[in-house]
Amino acid sequence: MNHLWSRHLKFSIWVLTDLVNGGMVVMKGGQPMNQKFFSLPEERQDLIRNSAMTEFGEGTFKKTSADAIAKRAGVSKALLFHYFKDKRELYAYLFQYAIDACMEVFNRQIDRMSYYGETDFFSVLERGHKIKMDMVLRMPGLFRFVMRAYYERDSALSPKLRKKLDDVLAQSTDSFLARMDLTKFKDGVDPRQVVRLLTLSAEGMLAETGACTVEEINKLFQEYKKNADMLRQFLYKEEYL
Repeated sequence: MNHLWSRHLKFSIWVLTDLVNGGMVVMKGGQPMNQKFFSLPEERQDLIRNSAMTEFGEGTFKKTSADAIAKRAGVSKALLFHYFKDKRELYAYLFQYAIDACMEVFNRQIDRMSYYGETDFFSVLERGHKIKMDMVLRMPGLFRFVMRAYYERDSALSPKLRKKLDDVLAQSTDSFLARMDLTKFKDGVDPRQVVRLLTLSAEGMLAETGACTVEEINKLFQEYKKNADMLRQFLYKEEYL
């Protein structure tokens, strides 16, 4: 993690944690989390993050225990709460971290496709989905955590985190559509709704199947391509098929 990225992440986490905790952390005069966590070796940070995201991704916020997270990470519960004030603060931190990680990959991919002059809506979306599936293979806990967080029902967490994710998705969709050639669509087609339809379809299949092996992920990707190709046939003007 480079210095500028680390500073951006710490600031984002500070804002989100304050939002989730209703400003209580700031009123106490302290930082939203113990900054010593960022002094740990990157491998140690990854272990704690991945352990917590895996546990939170398998159950609700309320039912996920700090003991289980600490055990999976190989640390004591006391040390875990030395770095994070409580379970809710840890959750808020992980949520921002996961979103930032996903957006970094997304923005890099959009920039790369733009550099090579690719402006076809379905081609770029397909490539982006392939990258997402590759990330699921490398970091399965991260995506399941984000999906679980979106539907979390904890009264203090859910509305704020869901709005945060909705805002990020809206911004990323705007960025994507601004670089695509949308004239290929038939009149009356809303490209934003097409993005939403394909995204919900792909993530729904991922959540339903719990796919995590290379074979399972490849099967889901082929299913996605089939759905996208069908939409392309129905929604693109004939001269672009």
